[in-house]
Amino acid sequence: MKKLKVGVVGLGMGQAHIEGYQSHPQVHVAAIADLDGSKLATVGEKFGIQRRYTSLEAMLAAEKLDVLSVAVPNKFHRDYTLAGFAAGCHVLCEKPMAMNSAEAETMRVASKQAGKRLMINFSYRFNHQSQALKKQ
Repeated sequence: MKKLKVGVVGLGMGQAHIEGYQSHPQVHVAAIADLDGSKLATVGEKFGIQRRYTSLEAMLAAEKLDVLSVAVPNKFHRDYTLAGFAAGCHVLCEKPMAMNSAEAETMRVASKQAGKRLMINFSYRFNHQSQALKKQ
């Protein structure tokens, strides 16, 4: 089975995304992006990721990603998600989804138009307590 090629933008919370992806045998973290060149170098070395970019646009232009993880400040979630869809990516976006419901709706519609999945990282749904409650 083909490994999913993932890019992560935003290397604060994005480091947790990288850890999760690298623990999955069917995923390859191909590239990372962050405005902070020092953080980019540090995180790239820490996780062994060679493809590093100081802009999302450069990463999307150079890489043929299957998935984009958006882990940047909230005010950029909509624009970065839309850029991911335009580049042919499925998108995992950190919470909150957007700054308001109009932005969230724009993201939802773009997902449908692109034929790509949009997932918001409401990670509590996967913890043991939530799974136990769901089984009830």
